[in-house]
Amino acid sequence: MRRLLTALLLTLSVALLAAACGSASRGNGILATTPLWAEITSAVACGHPVESLIPIGADPHGFEPSLSDRGRLDTALLLVATGGNLEGGLDDTLSATPTPVHRIVRDDADPHVWLDPVAVAEALPALAEALTEHTGLNPVSVEACRLDLDARLRVLDRDIGDRLATIPDDRRILVTDHATLGRFATRYRLRVLGTVLDSHSSMAQPGAHDLELLAEEMHSHGVTVVAVEEAGHDADSRRLAERTGATLVEIPLRLGPGGSATGSYEGMLRILVERLDDALRR
Repeated sequence: MRRLLTALLLTLSVALLAAACGSASRGNGILATTPLWAEITSAVACGHPVESLIPIGADPHGFEPSLSDRGRLDTALLLVATGGNLEGGLDDTLSATPTPVHRIVRDDADPHVWLDPVAVAEALPALAEALTEHTGLNPVSVEACRLDLDARLRVLDRDIGDRLATIPDDRRILVTDHATLGRFATRYRLRVLGTVLDSHSSMAQPGAHDLELLAEEMHSHGVTVVAVEEAGHDADSRRLAERTGATLVEIPLRLGPGGSATGSYEGMLRILVERLDDALRR
């Protein structure tokens, strides 16, 4: 009897300790589609581990999951996805999985929401709700962590706004390789004259006639900057920059390796702003 009572007390103590810590109910059961959303989700989850389906450096537009990836997804507690058709290669897999999927962008709007820190902050309450509903994390702890991240995002937004605010009005215009900077431009009063690829996806292909028209528009509006995704292979954007004499600037749109300058969300966005600001002032 004494042994049975001891075992019951030990089991109860472990259960109470787990509840107090607000831990998810099993292992590393939270997933995100991209490393960037894994970082943000982990911050809202008070540092709870969040793994990414898409590896660092991979293009989310063209990523297709392996059988192993599908196994990880189907046994997870929750998956956080960008939405907005950004991860097109995952659509069928996400539709078939029994795992709850929380989409940051819930319609066909521009999916590059992470380039606007205020939009990210505004997406956090719904993310926090999904975490507490599906993972067993402590709601009070999650809310405190969400507020902490919200405050840091607001500071980041102010820093970016202050830096870009002093760019002369006639220099606040650029062309991009594909439709990536729409939200960013709206937030910080820049203007994207046009895109080489008429799509939110880097997988699209431009037409020769469209490039001719875009070159003419650039000359007409005095555009001197073409911004392309870092480590991309968009030869058309590079030829457009050469033809028009525009500055070609490579900007990071996704996280780099851990420990690198772009290895965190804030670091990536600050490097993007630094490069874009320097190019627009030339």
